[in-house]
Amino acid sequence: MYELIKAKRLRKNKEYQFVYRRGKSYVSRLVVLYVLRRSSKQPTRIGFVTGKKIGCAVERNRCRRLMKEVYRLHQYELPSGFDLILIGRSALKHANYIQAEQYIIKLLYIANVIDNKKL
Repeated sequence: MYELIKAKRLRKNKEYQFVYRRGKSYVSRLVVLYVLRRSSKQPTRIGFVTGKKIGCAVERNRCRRLMKEVYRLHQYELPSGFDLILIGRSALKHANYIQAEQYIIKLLYIANVIDNKKL
């Protein structure tokens, strides 16, 4: 029920580059969010990125797992018709789940992806 299936992920480099070029970015202390509005008939897709500035592979994977878990538990609160990219920043490696959840949900609210009623 709460799985992240392939149809709901960005997988190709071309898809990521399109969102980077055409989407709007929102920045917080822990993550950067890119949002691109699509047709409301299409499902919301998401991609997760962590750069080498975060640290070694273990730290990057932990940050990616943290972002995925926040999205996995809140994916049914999001409307359809968006392409999203979450980029972890170096402060994310020191954050716990609750902090990551607060920052990501706040960015989704600022980007008008979710409304205040669903928070």
